[in-house]
Amino acid sequence: MVRRAFVVVADWPYRQLSDAGKLTWCCSGGSENHVGIFIPCCTPEEIEAHSAPDVSDPTGRGQQHVTFDFMMDKYPRFQSPDNPNYYTKEANTWLYPILDVDAADVHALCLRVARLRPYNHFLYRCNYLFFCWPTQCWCSNVDELGPMTCVAMTMRIIAAAKSGTAEPLTSDAATFRTLRMARLSCHDPCAPLVLTAYTPRAGLEAMQQGGVVGRPIEGFEAAARQCRVAVQQGSALGSGYPLLSLMCRE
Repeated sequence: MVRRAFVVVADWPYRQLSDAGKLTWCCSGGSENHVGIFIPCCTPEEIEAHSAPDVSDPTGRGQQHVTFDFMMDKYPRFQSPDNPNYYTKEANTWLYPILDVDAADVHALCLRVARLRPYNHFLYRCNYLFFCWPTQCWCSNVDELGPMTCVAMTMRIIAAAKSGTAEPLTSDAATFRTLRMARLSCHDPCAPLVLTAYTPRAGLEAMQQGGVVGRPIEGFEAAARQCRVAVQQGSALGSGYPLLSLMCRE
């Protein structure tokens, strides 16, 4: 495995948040606003796939480095990390390498999720406030996927890639188990019961404790540079990526 995908953790100045984002920011104690996925050094086949209009923002079409995020219309798509209407110049971004998962598998799962079009309903955010309730509020709009916030979507995709099965895409229990995260029980009475109960900061900390992600890198350019170096080293060792190292540019 040469290529790694990254978990993106971002925050924006308060004035740049949507009304829903401002409310969430206040309820979550002013911590980070968003979690997404960054996939650098995509292959020509991946670029062609994520450039389809039904799964991408115009900024992501033809791009070698893409992020996968819930967009302003609350549906997930691929986009460029340089999209000025999303990751603004004032945004702070940290990228955490996803360990023991191939970026190709992450990309394939992002494609699958994008085509199914899960909706990030605002009411899911209420689970941030009532995470200890032994019920799950509001069902998914897609039978093939469980309820998704940006955090829940990221966790489900990583867990599905790690397990090699689609079960985490619908099962919170399978995602908790695969990522080795604590879940509400007599032993952990303050742990979340459902994935939609995680704030971006709490979700990151849970993945760190489960050994899902590595040490952070600040900014997309640094993450893309790390990918390029890894691919070049892998190519020198005969990894099967002889052309990818040539096409990966910052």
